[in-house]
Amino acid sequence: MANDQSANTDSSSASSDLNRYNYHVPKKETQSKNYVKNGKLTKPHQFSYDRFGTKQQLAQPSISHVSAVVGQHNITYQILNVKVLKNSAKTAAAKQAVAQVLNLPNVPDTYYTFVINYKVTNERPVKIALNGVTSVKTNQGQTLQTSNQLTDSAAGQQIAAGQSRKFVMNGYLYHYANNPTTELSIAFGPAFNTKGKQIANAPDQLLHVKLS
Repeated sequence: MANDQSANTDSSSASSDLNRYNYHVPKKETQSKNYVKNGKLTKPHQFSYDRFGTKQQLAQPSISHVSAVVGQHNITYQILNVKVLKNSAKTAAAKQAVAQVLNLPNVPDTYYTFVINYKVTNERPVKIALNGVTSVKTNQGQTLQTSNQLTDSAAGQQIAAGQSRKFVMNGYLYHYANNPTTELSIAFGPAFNTKGKQIANAPDQLLHVKLS
């Protein structure tokens, strides 16, 4: 028990340290014409920094996917846009942060991630609670889940009857520099009422997204 308590204390301390971390971007970088302070990257070569010290550069321009839609049981999932980021970890804190968020055992100095913005519309007469994304498969044979290599802001969120909400998912792309992923297949989970009872099955179809 003593060992477990010590491990928990160390983990809590590490998380606390990350919460307080605020990376100072070098002046040379802030003076670059490609530097975007607010992180809204829209053009190739543009970059920003997160507060942990990860340089995030747009590797694949943002692509609109308004036609990528899948729906079932009056719940519709629509991809809005997708982009690929080249991430360069400049600090130990940067590696620690992404390792925690994406549950990665090892984080290289440079790695790639995708960012997908999407919208969910609830056309049912009652409020729903979302399960969110259950998995994402790449055409390079990689499978990502929220327990490993994937984050999804929709999980557990609620949408009122007749309303829409926007969410974002982020995923880790293995070996993208040498073998770039060009397509993702996204599986969404079932929906529930506000008491936790399932009221809609997961969509029968996958949502396919092109990265290039």
